[in-house]
Amino acid sequence: EEPLYVNAKQYHRILKRRAVRARLEEQNRLAKQRKPYLHESRHRHAMRRPRGPGGRFLTAAEIAELESKKHESEDVHQENGHDHATAA
Repeated sequence: EEPLYVNAKQYHRILKRRAVRARLEEQNRLAKQRKPYLHESRHRHAMRRPRGPGGRFLTAAEIAELESKKHESEDVHQENGHDHATAA
């Protein structure tokens, strides 16, 4: 697995929480498993959002850049006679 990067200011607390969780696991006193997400509507919205190669959400500028590249490539295909509608 590739390393997981975390906020430097949160790292100490993350380590403390891992230690507490390990101690509870030894005593078999772990709480029940959490649901993967709390709000269905927020989950659906996040699933629709475009993501970059690392899985992060794209910014508005990055989305606009992708759209412009997509439109440019479509224009080039139409100019060269590679229109999908005429192929059928």
